[in-house]
This record gives sequence, structure tokens and C-alpha cells, in this order.
Amino acid sequence: MINKKIYSVDGEIYYWISENRHDKSIMFTHGLTADHTLFDKQIEFWSKEYTVIVWDMPLHGLSKKYKNFSYTNAARDIKMILDEENIKHAVMAGQSAGGYIVQEFIRRYGEMCDAFISIDSTPLGLSYYRKMELFFICNLAKIIRLYPYNYYCKVSVTGVARSEESKKSFMNTLKKSDKKSIIKAVNLVYRDFKNYSEVDIKCPVLLVMGEFDEYGKVREYNKMWKAKTGYQSIVISNASHNSNYDNYEEFNEKVYEFLSD
Repeated sequence: MINKKIYSVDGEIYYWISENRHDKSIMFTHGLTADHTLFDKQIEFWSKEYTVIVWDMPLHGLSKKYKNFSYTNAARDIKMILDEENIKHAVMAGQSAGGYIVQEFIRRYGEMCDAFISIDSTPLGLSYYRKMELFFICNLAKIIRLYPYNYYCKVSVTGVARSEESKKSFMNTLKKSDKKSIIKAVNLVYRDFKNYSEVDIKCPVLLVMGEFDEYGKVREYNKMWKAKTGYQSIVISNASHNSNYDNYEEFNEKVYEFLSD
């Protein structure tokens, strides 16, 4: 993978692209408090047939210094990366909150999206969510402030990862950050959630869920999402919220099968 960066009006954005280029492309967007390493287990597999892009989304990793965060601005940054690499269309995969940014990207640049892979994410649109749930989402940062950072890291890791390798990787990501940065990211990312309506997605969609994903109500929201839209869905066995890392072999194979069909 080759490390590159672009300069948006809101900050530097760092991304990695596979050295071997292919006609087909796939871009992975990580979730809240993670970074591009969440997709370490996808790079080798997908690089065989796809140009692979991973990135540190705004407020995370090397892209931490960022102002004016919004899903809209982050979607613009994705387009900037694709334009920089002269990629006209790609499969877009988004994990958890990364799925929100991808949905906003599809709203604005849908003609560039070959397919949407939702990884333990949920739909945009307030109609899916209860008022109490929205209140909790918008105020989660206040709760995090109450915990010592080391304790928060342990709770966070056990809440989203199941395999020991997955837990170790996510813990390493959190240790590279700090409590102030985490609170800022959580506050800005979740508070922007309420500003977006549901997206009418025209491209093929695959809803991916970990068998043991207990983060929020991801499985409940995905059932509602599927019932309303008819999107295809799969469950990754022996996996939690970071299902693409917990059981990466099954994830890679099932998503590949979906895209091949």
C-alpha cells in the first residue's frame, strides 16, 4: 500500500492505495474511534482483483487535525481521493459510522458507487430511531468524559471486537489516540447524525452484521432497514461489531460472492 494525502479546505486527509492497480476499485471507510488499520485483513485479499483504498477519515488517525466536520464534508473528501486517483467509480464499504459517511457520499455522488457494503452500520434517517436513542447518541461524548481513558479503551474493545487478534488491533488504535481526541470525534460525528434524511440508494446494497454484534441496536435497525428496502443481508459467524476483522475470511468470501453475483 502506498501512503498519500490530499489537502481539503478543512484539513489534510491521509489515505493508502494498493500499488497494483485494477479496473475495479473498492474503498473502505472505518467507523468512529478506529482508523484505516481496521481493514488490514482486507488488503491482501481484495488487492488481487481490485484497486484497494483505505483512509483515516476526518478526526481520526493521521487525519486528526480537521475543522468543520460533517458527513457532507467527509463525503466530499472521498470524492477528492477518487478524483486524485482518476477513479470514476468504486465499491464503497463503510463500517459503523463510516457507513453514514458512505451513505451521504451515495446521496451526492451516487453515479460513482458500484455497490454499497454496510458493515455493522445502520441507516441514515430519523424515522428509524426513537427519541431516547437519538438523545443518547448525541450525548455519548458527555458519558465518555466520566471514565478514565484506560477503562474506556478496555470497555470499548470488548464491546466491538471478539477475536483476540481483533481486540489487540483495536486497542493499539485507541492507544495511539487520547481522551480529548476521542471525545471530540464522538461528539462531532454523532451530533451530525440527526442532520441527515434517509438515502435512496440505487446501487446494489449488502447489509453485513456480526453474529454477536451487541453494539447499540445494530441488528434491530438492520432488520428494519432490510424490511423496508429489501436489501440483501448476511451474518458473519463468530464476529462482533468489527465483523470484517473478527472473522475476516468469512467476511471477504461472502462479500466477494455478493459482488461476483
